[in-house]
Amino acid sequence: MRKSLPHFFNIFGIQSLNLKKYYIFLFLIILFSCEKTSQNLPKTNINKNYDKAFIFLEKKQQDSAFVYFNAAKDIFINQKDSLKVGKCLINMAIILADKGDYFGSQETSLSSIKYFNENNEENFETISANYNCLGIATQNLKNYKKAIYFYDKAIKFSADSLEKTKRSNNIAVAYSKLGDYKKSIKVFDELFIDKIVNQNQRFKFKILDNLAFTKFLQNKNYNAEPQLNKALEIREAEKDLWGQNASQAHLSDYFAYKNPVKSLFHAHKMYNIASQLKSPDDEIEALQKLVNLENTADSKKYFNIYLKLKDSLQTARNKAKNQFALVRYESEKNRADLLKSQAENTEKNYQLLVRNVALGLAFLATIIGIIWLKKRQERVKQEKELVHQENQLKIKNTELKYSKKIHDVVSNGVYQVMSEIENNPNIDKPEVLNKLEKIYEKSRDISYENLLENTVNTYKIQISNLVKSFSSDLIKPIIIGNEEDLWDKISSKIKTEFLIILQELLVNMKKHSEAKKLILKFEINKERLEIAYFDDGKGLGEIIQKKNGLQNTETRIFSCEGKLTFDETTGKGTKINISFPIKSD
Repeated sequence: MRKSLPHFFNIFGIQSLNLKKYYIFLFLIILFSCEKTSQNLPKTNINKNYDKAFIFLEKKQQDSAFVYFNAAKDIFINQKDSLKVGKCLINMAIILADKGDYFGSQETSLSSIKYFNENNEENFETISANYNCLGIATQNLKNYKKAIYFYDKAIKFSADSLEKTKRSNNIAVAYSKLGDYKKSIKVFDELFIDKIVNQNQRFKFKILDNLAFTKFLQNKNYNAEPQLNKALEIREAEKDLWGQNASQAHLSDYFAYKNPVKSLFHAHKMYNIASQLKSPDDEIEALQKLVNLENTADSKKYFNIYLKLKDSLQTARNKAKNQFALVRYESEKNRADLLKSQAENTEKNYQLLVRNVALGLAFLATIIGIIWLKKRQERVKQEKELVHQENQLKIKNTELKYSKKIHDVVSNGVYQVMSEIENNPNIDKPEVLNKLEKIYEKSRDISYENLLENTVNTYKIQISNLVKSFSSDLIKPIIIGNEEDLWDKISSKIKTEFLIILQELLVNMKKHSEAKKLILKFEINKERLEIAYFDDGKGLGEIIQKKNGLQNTETRIFSCEGKLTFDETTGKGTKINISFPIKSD
């Protein structure tokens, strides 16, 4: 006996998407995997249309629910809430499939996929429900291999163990419809011993009923009657009308050739139960069985009922298809009009923005021009003042430069000659005259820059001669580290400046310290020339206030990137540490 495709799924417990009771929860499409008692994805209170859609579902007013889900979807699109858009589309797909529009259901479910993030675990249950819905719609369109693919995807994204077993049941039924009974039985066997399945008696005996009937389809000699009756007995005890409907259909088919009387009995039982459930698909399937099993007179009666019911159902489904298609068309048209209006408003706003920006730029340019002109006038004034200040600074620096040179070259030179005369009674008079002549020449050419240029002695000898010129019976200088190798590493600029610096220190020592001991130490340490000066005089005292000679000394040291440290204790001598970088020209 041949069965129509949708009713075959009802027999196996596969959801025919007659979802009259099952839109309370958004994440669970199917209560018993593919049973009649299916569930919807849970609602969330985002907008009024979404809430109203669920209210209509609970009242079993699917047409109105579809309209509000569609309206809610458009709101969620504007809110950029992709997950809620996808949930609306899934519920719309379920309603379309329940009305028999499997193509429309499949198209709507496929369109929802782009709104889900398959890398976000929060989306997984919704994605799983969508793929399961796709599998059921595709199975009703007789594309069983593709349906199995969608069921596998549903299992992949399902975290709930019970839901996984229900989707596995769908896969087993699809294999059975393909005629691959071996694979179907294998899946049913695994489910029957599954711990989760055995914790749910209603689901367990649905598996038993499907397993027994599939074994019968594989082998017509298989005795499935005890298992089929056991499943029916439990379903009657559980008052599971949908399960009883499937059991009666299986028993009628099982006895169709073995015992027509029993087959007819179970066909009548199925018809009565389908009528109670108000399931036209199941009524039509039961009527098909009755037409084939009843006597001629009753067969004709049931055939007329069958034709009337089938025509009525087809008309209702065509009406629903057209109605839902019109709703979707109007929605898309309204959305297109809205987008067009938004585009026009955007263009107007853009033109207004361009105008305002142009005015703003013109105003800003005027303000900037005024500010620039004012700043320019101030800058010109400041530049004139700066030039004046620079000229004054140059004059001051020139004066300071010549003052330093007069002090360093002339005064200190004269004092050096005086010191030699005082400390050396037997000094050669012509030698003194020569030195005074040189001082005179230097004073004439006050721009003299390098004391080393006209010397023929090495720098080591120059240092030694300079220190020696300040020695006497009372002062015996000690020089440590004054070697030519050391001075070869030092730049000419530093050597020139240091000769004058040392001369200044010795002059101050001679004038003020009353020292009897003088120690000079030179060494290279960490890429720097370290110079230690010590005398045992009475200290710098007021001289350390850095006036005149000492101030010039400090300036010269710093001009060579040098460092100067005074370590002086009043009455106990003077310690001065000077350092210069090596080769700092």
